[in-house]
Amino acid sequence: MAREKRGRPSWGAAMLLAAAMLLSGCSGNSAEQYLKSGKAKLQASDLRGAAIEFRNALQKDASLAEARFLLGSALLRQGDARSAYAELERAERQGYDANLVVPLLARALSQQGRHEEVLIRFAQATLNEPGGMAALQLSLARAHLAGGQAEPAEASVRQALDAVPGLPEALQLQARIIARRGDVPAAIARAQGLIAADPKSDSNWLTLGDLQQAAGQADAARRSYAQAIQLNPAAAQGYASLLPLLMSAGDLPGATATLAALEKVDAGSVLTRYYKAWIKLEQGELQVAQELGENLLKQSPDNVDLLYLAGAVEARRNSLDRAVDLLGKAVAAAPEPLRPRMLLAQTLLRRGDADKCLQTLQPLLKRDPAPAEALVLAAAATARGGDGAKAEQWLARAVDADPQNVQGRVGLAVARIGRGEVDEGLKQLRAVGASTPDLTPDTTLVDQLARLRRFDAALEALRVLEAKPEGKLVAEMLRGRLELARDNVAQAREAFDAVLKADAANTQATAALAGLDLADRRPEAARARFQKLLEKDPANSAARSALLRLEIDRGASSDQLVAMARQAVKLVPGSRELRLDLIRVLLSKPDARQAAEVAQESVNLLGDDPELLAALGQAQLLGGEANLASKSFTRLLALKPKLPQAHLWLAQAYRQAGDNARALRALKHGVEVLPDEPALYRSEALLLNADGQPAQALQVARQLQARDKAGWQGLALEGDVLARQERFDEAVHAYTAALVRNPAGALAVGLHQALVRAGRADAALAFERKRLADEPRDSRFISYLAETALRARRLDVAEARFRQALALQPQNPALLNNLAWVMGRQGRADAALDFADRAVTLAPRQPDFWDTLAEIRAAATQYDAAVQAQQQALALAPENHLHRLHLASYLLQAGKREQAKAELTRLAQLGARFDLQAEVQRMLATL
Repeated sequence: MAREKRGRPSWGAAMLLAAAMLLSGCSGNSAEQYLKSGKAKLQASDLRGAAIEFRNALQKDASLAEARFLLGSALLRQGDARSAYAELERAERQGYDANLVVPLLARALSQQGRHEEVLIRFAQATLNEPGGMAALQLSLARAHLAGGQAEPAEASVRQALDAVPGLPEALQLQARIIARRGDVPAAIARAQGLIAADPKSDSNWLTLGDLQQAAGQADAARRSYAQAIQLNPAAAQGYASLLPLLMSAGDLPGATATLAALEKVDAGSVLTRYYKAWIKLEQGELQVAQELGENLLKQSPDNVDLLYLAGAVEARRNSLDRAVDLLGKAVAAAPEPLRPRMLLAQTLLRRGDADKCLQTLQPLLKRDPAPAEALVLAAAATARGGDGAKAEQWLARAVDADPQNVQGRVGLAVARIGRGEVDEGLKQLRAVGASTPDLTPDTTLVDQLARLRRFDAALEALRVLEAKPEGKLVAEMLRGRLELARDNVAQAREAFDAVLKADAANTQATAALAGLDLADRRPEAARARFQKLLEKDPANSAARSALLRLEIDRGASSDQLVAMARQAVKLVPGSRELRLDLIRVLLSKPDARQAAEVAQESVNLLGDDPELLAALGQAQLLGGEANLASKSFTRLLALKPKLPQAHLWLAQAYRQAGDNARALRALKHGVEVLPDEPALYRSEALLLNADGQPAQALQVARQLQARDKAGWQGLALEGDVLARQERFDEAVHAYTAALVRNPAGALAVGLHQALVRAGRADAALAFERKRLADEPRDSRFISYLAETALRARRLDVAEARFRQALALQPQNPALLNNLAWVMGRQGRADAALDFADRAVTLAPRQPDFWDTLAEIRAAATQYDAAVQAQQQALALAPENHLHRLHLASYLLQAGKREQAKAELTRLAQLGARFDLQAEVQRMLATL
């Protein structure tokens, strides 16, 4: 028997209603014979076969109203409410019995979520046949309930009972209305009374289960659903009722098994496909879930439950705009249900729309009591807006509404610690932890104690945590991190090893131990750990990503890295991180076209993820596709309107496309959205200056000065603009004022450059001496002086300055490389080798550093070693023709004439694309 269910799809139960009179006849291939065959299939529950036969009958005779009606009935039972409605309307126009067709028309509208239309069209309808009138009134009751109108719904149920006294479906709906009024215990008692009168009715047990679920009696509801399935194992609704209960409890294996049982009963129904989509979503099979959801939505585009499903899938795919659109429609059509509204609010917050999130939550926040989870989300949105006090008020309300709400209680405790009531906040966290098996309060307590460096207290908290169910491994992991914070590396290793002993596939512990191996300069040990983890879990994307990083650090070739990253994506195609890894190595190769293809494929598969869209836009920019890049960055901005870099990228794309006007508009819009972001002002001012609008550029710099809380950034920008306008004396004034407020090395560099270019050499020298005396550890300024001396070919001064900077930053590979180059050019190659080797060890992916090392090895007459280093430089930058020329030179010096000739021939084939052809021909002539 069909039934309604609070908080679940109104269309789900309806599809189980037997919707047609089953008549008999003889077989054959006339319209009447097809009609008879269809009826037989309908009676045997072969809905698809019946629909085919009814369509065959209508092809023979389109005027057969009965065939039209029965086709609509079969489609309705299959869950195709949209097509069913179209056929039933045609049957009505052909004069088919209103007592039969009108109730099904109302049901078809209801299944599509078109409740308002049900009320408009059928509220005043009257039917002669009692059964039809009762069915119509129940559809009207459901429509009233969907709009939150309990009293009209109850009146419709009474009319149904007047038409058919004791109608079980009406009595069940009556119990649901009692629950909707807020008296769930009375509703449960009513359902139990129905069971006492008819204990073998599966629909009575289903009604009881729904009401028990509404009362929070999950175990009792599960037993009621199991009883319904036992009474009628061939009915789909029992499985469909049990499924969401299992899923909400996190029992994915149980839900999967229940779905398999449901598929045996009715594999093709809307209800089955609906829950299959949800389970695929939970299993992370986003593409399958999306296809299922979209196909269902095509059949019933206004159905609230299908809109919610499709919105949930898009939210998981990070297609936030699409998710907001779908969920917004679901909430507009059915404002009362909690889940769609909560997910819409969460998605808006993820998109950066904290204000819209709060607006969406308002109907929930006005309830008495408001749902605790809505109050916690309101706190998060309010905190995002910077109002910590108001956020704390929301958390307090959440705890008042549900004193056991863990998130709210933990949030209040952390807020208390944040405002200085440390001991009271810690006491609260301990109390919350003692009251729940949830690990969140305990892990938060350990984290807070570690931040406060109360390590002994943190260790005590860990002992409490490990005593909880599921707490031991978490405690060991936290113990390892805590010991690291205390610089107890040996004890940290012991803790992480203990985690791996209990769970050999634990990624976090493996990564932690690998990090310790790397700190001990044992990269092979780290690599072995991740390889061992992948033997147990080949689809572990974190381990594959870590292995790739180790290969990058090792200096593997671009082709090796690309092959490795492609293999990882092939094994785990749904991994966002592995796809980003592949895009990055393609960009560094560089192969912008392939990177863009992978990025586009990834966005198509995983949705509008911000990092993927950013990677797509950057790849398109590097590949010369500025117009496509602007579209990608526009999509990124829709997701992250307050991401400064997204505004800058969009402006860069417009500028690369030759549209400076749109680039300026993009930057102006960025400043409107983020009025305190200096980078946006800087880009706008410099673009205005380059575009021949110097006065406007200075105006933007002064706008930043008015907003600049630090007091120096606007002045620095003014100095940069004036320097570009060659107004160097004025630039000196601006940089000097900025430097008073912030003694940063970059400002000192700007001031020194302005003094030099203003022709004030004495003032520049005086400033240099004073700066070095006042800020002897300013490595940025010292490096600048070294580079300036290098450009002037004052190699002895450059070497002294590079050594001075290197003393401050001994692990800086650029400084090591530059010092090595300067020493090599002074004829001290043997001494330079150590610095060049250290540079490539620290930065093995920098081709220019390998080029320097090769030059120095050649100068030291280590020609074979020079060739090896230059080959590494060329592998990292295969399109750098100067590197190839250097390789040919070293091959000649190493006596490898044929190899040298091959490289020179490749260069000669470039023709005018390589401007050192004269040198190429000179070298070829020696062979």
